[in-house]
Amino acid sequence: MSSTTKQPSIGEVRTRRARKLGMLSVAGVAGIVLALRWAVRKTWRRAFPLYWVGAELGLVWLSGPLGIPAGTVGLAALIALITAVVWPARSRLVRAWRAAIVLVLGAFAVASVAAGGPAALTAHPFLTGFLPLLAAMALGWPWWHHLRSDQPVLPEPEPELQAAPRNEIDPLTAHWMRRWDHEVVASGVCAGTQVLRAIEPRAGVTDLILKLIPGRGVTPASLMKKGGEVEVALELDENTVGFSSTGKAARIRCSLTQRSYIAGGVPWTGPTMRDGQCVILTYVDGTPGLWTFMPPGFGVKGGLVVGTTGSGKSRALGVLIANLLHDGWMVAIGDSQNGQSLPAWKTKTDYHAGPAAVILLIARFHAEIMYRSKKLADAGVEVFDENDPRVRKLGFKKMMGVIDECQLVLIRNTPVVPLAEQAAETMRKTGCGLIFATQIPQNGSLGGSIRLRDALVGGNTLVLRLSNRGSGSTILPDDFVGDPFAIPDMDAQGVPTAGMGYLRSSKKVGMIGRTAKLDEAAAAAAAPHVPVVWNVEAVESITPVKTTTTAATGAGTDTTGNGGSSSLAKIAALFGGGKPAAQPAAPQSSPEWVISCLRAGPASAQALLDRPDVPVGKSQLYALLKTMHERGQIVRPAEANGAYTLPAPVSAGR
Repeated sequence: MSSTTKQPSIGEVRTRRARKLGMLSVAGVAGIVLALRWAVRKTWRRAFPLYWVGAELGLVWLSGPLGIPAGTVGLAALIALITAVVWPARSRLVRAWRAAIVLVLGAFAVASVAAGGPAALTAHPFLTGFLPLLAAMALGWPWWHHLRSDQPVLPEPEPELQAAPRNEIDPLTAHWMRRWDHEVVASGVCAGTQVLRAIEPRAGVTDLILKLIPGRGVTPASLMKKGGEVEVALELDENTVGFSSTGKAARIRCSLTQRSYIAGGVPWTGPTMRDGQCVILTYVDGTPGLWTFMPPGFGVKGGLVVGTTGSGKSRALGVLIANLLHDGWMVAIGDSQNGQSLPAWKTKTDYHAGPAAVILLIARFHAEIMYRSKKLADAGVEVFDENDPRVRKLGFKKMMGVIDECQLVLIRNTPVVPLAEQAAETMRKTGCGLIFATQIPQNGSLGGSIRLRDALVGGNTLVLRLSNRGSGSTILPDDFVGDPFAIPDMDAQGVPTAGMGYLRSSKKVGMIGRTAKLDEAAAAAAAPHVPVVWNVEAVESITPVKTTTTAATGAGTDTTGNGGSSSLAKIAALFGGGKPAAQPAAPQSSPEWVISCLRAGPASAQALLDRPDVPVGKSQLYALLKTMHERGQIVRPAEANGAYTLPAPVSAGR
């Protein structure tokens, strides 16, 4: 049985060939377009005057095939001349320069088209080709001079803070002196300042040494808050301007970034701990941002990390934990989210999961700090130093507690808040530290405690992206500079902005940075295991103790039913050996709370509202005060914003 192969017809063969030819043609055109695009992108800045001549000669050449008369070319040149004159520029001199370019080359174009267009190009190449090129070279000299002044080569390899002598001003400093005066100071920003020195520590970054002119009312503190206005005046990207001190009151350093070093993320290259500091983020200009754990001779610093969900808060904590473990620190982690926040570090640290376990961890940390404080004081040690023979004899080692999602455990009017306050306020000299992290920028995340907030932000503060502005009293420090609420979820390229934020105590005030892109599982696997050695027993409960009314015996009754052996008694015994003070019973209702506050003294409605333990909101408080006044429980003030008081007691004889 024979089989025959069907031969394609002539039409099918031609169709295939036409399809292949079309594909090759499209590929060729695309290649030419890409090549032209690459050539233009690489050459237009240096060869821009040559583009002017090319546009003029191209118009003359196209006038022949398209039949464009000389009058139409003259009208187009007139429109271009008017546009060059009225278009905004830095000065009138720039407008005049642009108008001269259009006028000269436009006159050559009109004359060449009137003389015959393409025919004139062939018949008179000197007049129609060489002379326009010569004019463009002469008119293009300011353009090339601008490029040379904008990108000078500096002889200094390292930045210097000292101002150069007036008779030795380098081109870069002269360029930024002009720009600062004409674009920044002239627009009303940073008035009373002038540029003394400009340096380029790295590509795309310029540092300006500014002088504060006496008698103009400008101070370093007020100047450091002008970063956003400087960015607008110089047309820079957001959060790319940072200020830092130079050690002199009349000098300040301003860092300007034209090229971001964190746009594509920051890779994790391993621990960076040195002299009690580690790199927690990299600024947009490429400089490191440091988190300080233990400055030499100072003691231990804690800190606060704030960032909304997905902002990179766990990644930042992972960077801190990895550096601590590699430096030999004992680390205790409190994961209030039942082990979901920092699961990679379970086997390398003393890990406590769940709100109840974290509360007991804070209580034990408080007891550890108080125990160490007493022992170090008895040994004559003022500040913890691991190399001190007296500290070695006691067996104390440096220790850090990391509490994530602290808003789940630091609840207002709960016993754990005072313990956290005391621990944060007294931990510096004991070799212990606490780092709290939360995703809600309200002071209620720290139990409403201003004392706890001030104690933490006095050490380190990392503020990542936030998304709930104006939702209550802020947890951010009063002197914080930056806008974490303006950080988007995604950048312009659609890449998540996780890890971007600000450091409060930094050398780049107001400049944004980014934490390293840490693989927590890999970093935890590479980190050593440092066993945590406690000097106090585990705390079982922190339920407040209610004492009996018999003051002679001082016997107490534990509400937990443990026969008076409560955990607060253990903590008090560790600190001083005495019995715990009686805890007053908390008010059972909002009216009782108001009455208890007024018993301490007259108070206005705003004063009651500002108390950290206020049980109701603003509208509910005003309604409650009105109702209590109508019932005769309190006395309303005679004038607005006055103080409420309790009614006068009725005497027994009336």
